[in-house]
Amino acid sequence: MPIIDRKYGLYLLSCVCGWVDATCFVGLHRVFAAMMSGNLLMFAIALANGEPIAQGFKYIRALGGFTVGIILASRLMRVFGEGKKSLKAFWLVWFLLALAVALSLWREPESHALLKDMLVNLLSMAMGAMASIVRIHEVPDLATNVFTGTYTSLIAESSLAGAKSDRWLSRIMSIFLFIVTGAIGGYLANIHSVWSLGLALLMMSIAMLVFYSSAQERMPA
Repeated sequence: MPIIDRKYGLYLLSCVCGWVDATCFVGLHRVFAAMMSGNLLMFAIALANGEPIAQGFKYIRALGGFTVGIILASRLMRVFGEGKKSLKAFWLVWFLLALAVALSLWREPESHALLKDMLVNLLSMAMGAMASIVRIHEVPDLATNVFTGTYTSLIAESSLAGAKSDRWLSRIMSIFLFIVTGAIGGYLANIHSVWSLGLALLMMSIAMLVFYSSAQERMPA
C-alpha cells in the first residue's frame, strides 16, 4: 500500500465530527457530542430558565461521556507508544461509532429514551477520544470540534486584518468540510440516525486506512 500522509486522515475527521455532532443534536437529545462549550452554555441557560435538573442534566451527561473518552484514549496512547504508533488509539473511536451504528440498527432511537441516552454517551465518548488523539497529532487549524480557533486564524491572518498566511486554503477546506458534513448529517438524522452515523463510520474507516498507511515504514531498496 502506498504511504499516505496522516494529515489527510486527520482532515477526514472533520467530516466524522460534523456528521456525529449533527446526528447527536438533531436526531437525539438536542445535545452536542463534540462541542462541549455548547453543552455547558445550554446547561447554564437551562439553569437560568429554572428548568428541572433532569432537563439540564443531559448536557452534563454528554460532558461526562466526553471526559471518559479523553481518559480512555489518553491511556491507550500510552499503551501503544509515542509517535505514529499512538494513532492506533483511533480504533477506540471506530469501535464506539460502530457500536452506536449497531444500536441504531437494532432499535429506532426515537422510540426508546434509554437508547437515546446510551447513544449520546457513546458518541460523546467517541468525540472525547478523538479530541484527545487529535491534540497529539494535530494539523494546524484543523476544524474538528474546535471550529472557532480555525475561523479566528483564518480571519486574523488574512489581508483584511493586515496579515498574510499560506494556510488559508487548508483552513477554508477544513471549515467547508465541517459545514457540509454537518448539513448532510442533520438532513439524514431527520430521516434516521443510522444513516448519518453509518456515513461517519465509513469515513472513520477510510481515515483508519490512511493512518495505517502512514504508520508503515518504507523499506530500503
